[in-house]
Amino acid sequence: MQKTRCALAVGLAMVAGVAWAVVPQVSPDVQKATETIYKDPVMQKMLTELTSDENAQFRFNTHMEIARIASPSRYEMRRAEEITRRMLEEWGFDKSDIMTTPEGIIKGAGIQKVDGLPVYNVCVRIPGTYSQEKDAKSYKGQFPKVLLEGHTDTVNPAVLPPADSPYEPVKLQKASDAIVTTPAELAALKDELHFDKNGKIIQDENYKKAYVRYANLEDAQKKGGYRIYVPGFADAMGNTTSVLTAAIMLKKYNIKPVYDIWVCGTTGEEGKGNLCGMKQLYGYNQDTGKGNNALNFVANFGADSTRAGSGIFNYLGSYRFEIKYTEPAGYKMGGQDAPSALMAMTRSIAKIADLKTAWDTDKKAERTTYTVGVADCEDATDGSRSRSCTLMVDMRSPTQGPLSEIRSRIEPTFKAALDEENAKYGLKAGDKNAVKMELVWFGDRPAYSRPDYNDVASQIYWQTAQTVGIDKIKELPTGAASLNDNVPAAVGVPTVNFNVHTPAASGGGHTFNEWGIPGDNVAEGKRIFRMILMGLTAAGYHTSDGQVIAPAADPIGARTTEDMY
Repeated sequence: MQKTRCALAVGLAMVAGVAWAVVPQVSPDVQKATETIYKDPVMQKMLTELTSDENAQFRFNTHMEIARIASPSRYEMRRAEEITRRMLEEWGFDKSDIMTTPEGIIKGAGIQKVDGLPVYNVCVRIPGTYSQEKDAKSYKGQFPKVLLEGHTDTVNPAVLPPADSPYEPVKLQKASDAIVTTPAELAALKDELHFDKNGKIIQDENYKKAYVRYANLEDAQKKGGYRIYVPGFADAMGNTTSVLTAAIMLKKYNIKPVYDIWVCGTTGEEGKGNLCGMKQLYGYNQDTGKGNNALNFVANFGADSTRAGSGIFNYLGSYRFEIKYTEPAGYKMGGQDAPSALMAMTRSIAKIADLKTAWDTDKKAERTTYTVGVADCEDATDGSRSRSCTLMVDMRSPTQGPLSEIRSRIEPTFKAALDEENAKYGLKAGDKNAVKMELVWFGDRPAYSRPDYNDVASQIYWQTAQTVGIDKIKELPTGAASLNDNVPAAVGVPTVNFNVHTPAASGGGHTFNEWGIPGDNVAEGKRIFRMILMGLTAAGYHTSDGQVIAPAADPIGARTTEDMY
């Protein structure tokens, strides 16, 4: 039997070279708008609620209840269904407020399917008043919108479980104990959170162990705190629960923006999700690398990061290829009478290994990297050879030019290796006994390096920190990360991504043993309020005494193509 599987290299870290360099120039209009909205009495009532113990407990309960619903990338329909149900039955929204359907359709979106599959975003609309203005501007009938979002998919489990067992257990372990290292160890933990038949958390003795807030991991360990294990605790259902809380607050306090505000749980941020949720929202076509922004978003504020108080302004681009080589059946181990799928794959790996980027020879150049992440051949029996082998290649760069350049050199190696292996036996592609090649999957995260740190999103990010008094920094970080915001940024929409969820500690991201410990609820409440304030500053706001705070964002969103796909 022949079985080959190997991880060949380590890719570039998700956050590339954090540097601190710039301070945005905040306009007097943005400063005044932010401070006026902040001081409005109804907003102050909202802030009081968000920083209360009661709201913190609501957020925790909601977080646990939704995070345990298994939600692998491209199969987020169950989590989306539950969020939609709560919006309608518990959180005060009307059916007309829901912008998404169970089938994955958003009316007016520039793209409805990505990679041929439905997109299970869940979006709710906070209606603005702009469309009623006499001279209101729109893009092909779509009035301006501001987006607040966090993603609903998780890395684990990798496969959607059966409908009769849709939940992951929420296990508890003393924070002073060693982190579990195997699924069996995780399953053996005797304590876990319990839920009733309606999916609501039961506040029993185990709940009392879990729901205690701490300053940090050391504090939890010293005071007998517990880790909570559930996929998505930090990445990113903690943030997404906070984003949903923002929607609830906007609805509860009858907030009236000028532009519409959409609050979305987006899909496909992890793994092979291919940023499908954002590609639908922004009409981004990965075949052309362009987005039509058919829904006319004018500013984007995302909560995907996992560092408390962090902000991301530049976006690390990547191309990913999954290439499959297949040979005819019937060839035996050691046989040299026909080309081999394994040899075709290894020829491509060898060619890729010979390629160099500018960074390989000059460490002062932009860091463009690539890796053969996985080489995997199927099982074979009875002395036969593996009939198919799959190669996964990942290339990354902070800017699009070098990324496109290394792709232009790597992509041809797949076919060149195939042709060489077949030619060794006097064959060419298409012959009966030739090895064949197919593209199984292509991933595209467009790169974006911010040319202007004075755009409206940067200004609002900076000013809201000063106004709310949370996460104030000396300069903006200029490192790049790979997140949902790659898409709107590349389309040209002013975008910033930052962390809202505030655990005392967390770990195990992207693994089966992801865990976290509840943290500072007041800081978290302020961060949620800050996100709301960011959205309202961009969208404009009707104060409780009748003032109209003009939108900071222009009414026509950016786009890189006018084509509607």
